[in-house]
Amino acid sequence: MTFLPVVERELRVAARRRGAYWARLAAAGGAVLCSAAILLWRPIGGVLAAQTGDVLLSVLTSLVFSLCLLSGPVLTADALSEERREGTLGLLFLTDLRGLDVVLGKLAAASVTALFGLLAVLPMLAIPILLGGVDLGEFVRLALVLVNTLFLSLAIGLAMSACCVQGRSALALTVFGLFLLAGLVPLFVDLRMSVGWASLAASTISPTCVLWLASAATYQQQASAFWLSIGVTHALAWLLLVLAGALTARVWREPTGWFARVSHQRRWHNWCYGHPNQRRNRRWLLDKNPVAWLGQRQQLKQRLLWVSIGVALAFWVWFRIRHAQFADSGSTVFLIGLLLLAPLKWLAASEASQRMAAEMQSGALEVLLTTPMTVREILRGHLQSMGHMFLWPAAAVLAVQAVMLSLIPSATHADRALVGMAIVGMVMCIWDLHALAWVGMWLGATLRKPSRAFAGTVLRILVAPWGLLALTSVVIGWPYWYSLWPLWLVICVALNLFYSLQARTRLHNNFRRHAAERYAAG
Repeated sequence: MTFLPVVERELRVAARRRGAYWARLAAAGGAVLCSAAILLWRPIGGVLAAQTGDVLLSVLTSLVFSLCLLSGPVLTADALSEERREGTLGLLFLTDLRGLDVVLGKLAAASVTALFGLLAVLPMLAIPILLGGVDLGEFVRLALVLVNTLFLSLAIGLAMSACCVQGRSALALTVFGLFLLAGLVPLFVDLRMSVGWASLAASTISPTCVLWLASAATYQQQASAFWLSIGVTHALAWLLLVLAGALTARVWREPTGWFARVSHQRRWHNWCYGHPNQRRNRRWLLDKNPVAWLGQRQQLKQRLLWVSIGVALAFWVWFRIRHAQFADSGSTVFLIGLLLLAPLKWLAASEASQRMAAEMQSGALEVLLTTPMTVREILRGHLQSMGHMFLWPAAAVLAVQAVMLSLIPSATHADRALVGMAIVGMVMCIWDLHALAWVGMWLGATLRKPSRAFAGTVLRILVAPWGLLALTSVVIGWPYWYSLWPLWLVICVALNLFYSLQARTRLHNNFRRHAAERYAAG
């Protein structure tokens, strides 16, 4: 028998896939353009060459590190759950395959595209060695961290995909897990302000902390902590893969035992969809807009979102009361507000794209178009359900952030710039949610893969403004990017206007054609 037959088959298919070559070309081209912009607009002669090399390495590493984190939600979050929805996962277990064989096969298929792109970028990361200021050891450590981060991200996506049936649930859990490891854990380590057992244990499981430990200045002081963190994160990825394999071998069967009894109880149904009295109170919405009523039925999702936001805001208030000397600064308010609003926007992008893509694939929208409902009413129903789920949690975060900004006693010039960034983020938050809803629906209706629709939505509305701001600060040679908050406001407004209007126009004009494409293709 061939060793790991699913892996061999998936590698043969993925290696011949056109997207693998385009991903490698796009990654290498983007790295070349970014490096050319930095080298053309910064002096590279004399002593400043080392500084230019350090800036080039930092920018490229940050961009590639972010893409490695995105690989899990985009490539593997729906790999196993899609097989479960289509009913093809059980066919694989009619043979002598094990759960780990299936999981490793999916990992191999997903990792080819991402790994090709990463290998295409690594030669560009070696350019700072020629400029000086960066040694070969730091380059090797950064390359090792990037590969390990990619492996961990893909493993988290597969583990969450094995736990869920719906792609949006797996995507949300994957994003939350990565946000916890790469966002909240480094924040906890930074707030500890000391190297204790708690901070050391937290830093060993965070890819962001490992990236920080890989730099030359930090590695000289904490070399053992770096290798310990590499080992722990790598072992965590393998543990998640083993867990995904064990779950995959069992979840394809019909639920039995206590889980089946609990899932069919009336109490569970009321918890997910609301008490009968609550459902009767929503009956008026069924007559007004059935699409909005259908989108607001999932009460469990709304409750979990509110619980998460409530816990996060309670922690923020407690931190403000307990550590006022650290909390009363523009940087802290901006950072915590960003960490709370960013996952909310990611979930909004996931909900908009996944819901529209699922309805397109199932043919539900084609059925709706045979009723007296117009395209405008269908789209309005989707927007109303999105607003019902995300508008008030976002308003709660913005209210607490506004209170925290008002409690800042005084600020330096840099602190005032970060306050300006926080205010711009607050002003753009609701508009970003509106733009994410339109772009997510548009891409969900036009792209076949919900993961691609989600990635396209996030790149257009959430990633592009930060990329343009970083590129502008590098081109003009201005290291204090946070002082460019007026430019950031202009960039966000321009991108939101362009993409939301484009998505709205295309949806109104081509909605019926996209809804009927599944039948035309047959």
